[in-house]
Amino acid sequence: MNIDNLKCFILVAENLSFARAAEALYISQPAVTKQINALENELGATLFIRSTRHVELTPIGMSFYKDAKDIVIKSQMAVSRIRQQNINSDFIRIGLSNPIALFNLTPLLARFHMNCPDIRPHIQIPGYKSALNLFLENKLDILFYFKENMPQKKGIDFIEIEQDCLVCLVPASHPLTAKESISLLDLSKEPIIACNPLNAPLSTAAFQQKLLEQCPAGNIIYCDSIEVAHCMVASGIGLSVLPGILSLKSPDFTAVPLNVKIPLSFGAFYYKKNANTALDKFIKCL
Repeated sequence: MNIDNLKCFILVAENLSFARAAEALYISQPAVTKQINALENELGATLFIRSTRHVELTPIGMSFYKDAKDIVIKSQMAVSRIRQQNINSDFIRIGLSNPIALFNLTPLLARFHMNCPDIRPHIQIPGYKSALNLFLENKLDILFYFKENMPQKKGIDFIEIEQDCLVCLVPASHPLTAKESISLLDLSKEPIIACNPLNAPLSTAAFQQKLLEQCPAGNIIYCDSIEVAHCMVASGIGLSVLPGILSLKSPDFTAVPLNVKIPLSFGAFYYKKNANTALDKFIKCL
């Protein structure tokens, strides 16, 4: 399997046409067929149902499409990073635990770019656990993360950016938006959108578990991410509990504080002995 085969597969899958894929790649249609056949032989699976007039993805092909797209995108990003480093060796590897944290990073990044325009930021948002693992393996220079989720390890410094607390995300038309704070009893009567606990601060996951134990099973709706929870709350499907710093602003929902005080500390982690001089400049800006 190679990147050219995957690019060819993606184009056929998106166009459902071997001819249009050939045009996009500036190769002949038989060459496209050859690449798809080679890929199918290597995988031991049929990716397309095809006839002289019709092309469609098989269920296996549909499943493989996302993986193929991810592989090609990551490959292109890796090549781009290497080329950037060849042009300019000054760069800083920044990790975030959640895409919503980008809103907190934006003003800092703008200030940093104004002070150090020649340093290139490489920003990664691989997911909660993956971001932590990359940092612990020294594959990130700095990680924006909740303090309670960082294992105790010598040589790591922490700069707090914000003291946070849990809030309840409530649809705009819901009566609970009028309350100054929401109790566990209030929540036990409502449909709850529960986020994957692996993608949340430890205290958030613990509170969510306590909440779910008090709710009827039929009132619990599971989702994989905080972004999906926002969408479901905005749609009026239910309520969701999350850190205030990760709650977006929208006319479709309101973030109401919980009356259960669970303090959270959000900030930046970095290794004291990191040799990257760009990190020193970034820390001063922070």
